[in-house]
Amino acid sequence: MLISLAMIVKNEEAMMAHCLESVKALVDEIIVVDTGSTDKTIDIARGFGAQVYRFEWRDDFSAARNESLKYCKGDWVFILDADEAVDPADHAKIKDACQNPRADAYSLITRTYTPTSVESSLDAGVGPNVSDYQEGGHLPFYADNTGLRLARLFDGLAFKGRIHETLGQSLASHEKTIGALNAVIHHYGKLHAGREEQKAQYYFTLARQEFDDDPASEQAQFNLLQQALVAKQWETAMEAALAAMKIVPVPKPLVYYGMGLALQELERHGEAINYFDMLLWRNPSHPLATLGKGVSAEALGDVNGGRDLINKAIELQPDYVPSRGRLAELELRANNLDAAREITLGALEIAPNEPALYDLLMRIEATRNNRRQMVRDALLGIKNCPAGGEGRWHRLAAAYLCQAGQLDTALAILDLGLKTFPGDAELMRLKDLI
Repeated sequence: MLISLAMIVKNEEAMMAHCLESVKALVDEIIVVDTGSTDKTIDIARGFGAQVYRFEWRDDFSAARNESLKYCKGDWVFILDADEAVDPADHAKIKDACQNPRADAYSLITRTYTPTSVESSLDAGVGPNVSDYQEGGHLPFYADNTGLRLARLFDGLAFKGRIHETLGQSLASHEKTIGALNAVIHHYGKLHAGREEQKAQYYFTLARQEFDDDPASEQAQFNLLQQALVAKQWETAMEAALAAMKIVPVPKPLVYYGMGLALQELERHGEAINYFDMLLWRNPSHPLATLGKGVSAEALGDVNGGRDLINKAIELQPDYVPSRGRLAELELRANNLDAAREITLGALEIAPNEPALYDLLMRIEATRNNRRQMVRDALLGIKNCPAGGEGRWHRLAAAYLCQAGQLDTALAILDLGLKTFPGDAELMRLKDLI
């Protein structure tokens, strides 16, 4: 029983070695299809004994993936990207799944790490990192999804889809069975903000092209919905969701949630609630749909109803920080400042390095006109989340300390801010003034 690792890559020198190091004891051969690297990606891959093949990129992920399958000689193929890794603790599970198969292919958990809790992955909320894995153990938040990553090789196995390519249709058409494997692929791509922004726009373009080529394709509709939500193209997200609802008897939860979210972002709250209700009718315990309905209810003037729904969302997923943040915002707008502060502090116990929560604390105290407490909150934010605040916290604290005659401390705060945000004009101006 041999396992082939199949990868497609381009300019991945920053992450390639970590990925391959994590699986070199798991797989028996490494197949890398390079789509145009100009950095050291190929050299790194060959350093791990990989077989590297060139492939001209044609705006089609399945084409590149299928090229990688051509060269695999193993009994099983394992699919991985360069910004992913596998913890040694899961090697035995993966090997056993191949040696003693319970299915022809397996879905694994994809654990996407994020630097902030104010995110979601599809329709799953991000939570604090409480796992025991060595991989990703130092990172604050993640969300889990599942995807087909391990399959027995056979003639006819192939990916389909220009983007978010999948083996699922190929397996189904050959009447192959799919099982679930409790092993984790650790995904680090979301930690690179600039790269993710570029990918979001490019992936949206590919998804748009795929949908326009075949608007009746369920996969094309779903891919366009995903990428429109990531790119914040709300009208397009609605278009894709409506297309899916017309032809799919029971759409995936993201179809209803994405439609509701898009309408909410367009401030069409009454319509948004209708779609959140459609999802909640099928899954009454869906945290993000419950939260979305609560946010829209409050926006329509039903403060008590909105509060009840957001509290329910917190009960459904207690560690999802945005629900607590939304509740604190509601209480702030209702001028229940003590409650807003208490809720925000509770959220900080879960996510002490979440910048948005410190900004929320300061807004609460600004409403009270309590500048001293604002400065205390700013200093707490600087201590627990040194890269947060974009210099605002440092400016606030330094100006207050300067007025209080604590010039040395004010300068120290400004120097700390300039170390984190070099070239910040306001920080430099304030330092010159002091």
